[in-house]
Amino acid sequence: MTQARSFAAFVVTGIVVSAVAGAGACTVEPAYPPPATAGGAYPPPPGYSAPPPGGPIEAGCGYSATQLPNAQPGLVFEVACPPGCTSGGLWGTDVYTADSGICHAGIHAGAISPGGGVVSVRVEPGRPAYRGSVRNNIASSDYGSYNLSYVFVNANAAAGAAAPAGGMGGPVAPVGGAPVIEAGCSFSATQIQGGAPGITQQVSCPAGCENGGGLWGTDVYTADSGICRAAIHAGLISPAGGVVTVILEPGRPAYRGSTRNGVTSSDYGNYGASFRLSR
Repeated sequence: MTQARSFAAFVVTGIVVSAVAGAGACTVEPAYPPPATAGGAYPPPPGYSAPPPGGPIEAGCGYSATQLPNAQPGLVFEVACPPGCTSGGLWGTDVYTADSGICHAGIHAGAISPGGGVVSVRVEPGRPAYRGSVRNNIASSDYGSYNLSYVFVNANAAAGAAAPAGGMGGPVAPVGGAPVIEAGCSFSATQIQGGAPGITQQVSCPAGCENGGGLWGTDVYTADSGICRAAIHAGLISPAGGVVTVILEPGRPAYRGSTRNGVTSSDYGNYGASFRLSR
């Protein structure tokens, strides 16, 4: 007599187990068909939609160039920005520190409106200084040396821009063959790289540096004094800005303050490094 057999099947975490009653054995089969790809990956589950190749990075307001994948100078990325990115850390004008928020900077540069949009960002090498400004109702700040930068390929800063009169954030043409640091009003000699006595460095100053910022000395200034304000005090540039040459010098036991050209400097005692200025 042949005994009748019954079959049962159930799924356990993606595996079909078929039990043959009375046979004392079972077989295990995958719930999905064998992978069709040579790499052994299963096809995507139903409803899965892969992101379009080469599409923009869908970023939030805090996204910066330090977070771009494998960010190297010369690479260009598209970034999609949401509305409302009008606050957050922002340093530079036209050229921004890599840790500045891309979408916030995009509004400042005129590449997008506060309503959001897509920007094209090109990664660039770091700079010795970054100049702040107010543009499109967004204020950016000065900064010293930073090791990586970025610019916008699709920027239109002229729209609604209130740009610094002393020039933008791009490179300044060398004067007399020497490179020029495009500085903000807060830039001091302590931020000049390799700042040993005897080093000279040309600095381009923006407009409006006659007010605010520490200034100690006359003709010879403490190294932490603002270079552009000192240049107005020394009579080498006007409040409208200009280019000066900074000569680094050793520290002094005392610095004498004075009032010159509408700018007042203060007395100071011993300081470890100094600078003087020339045209």
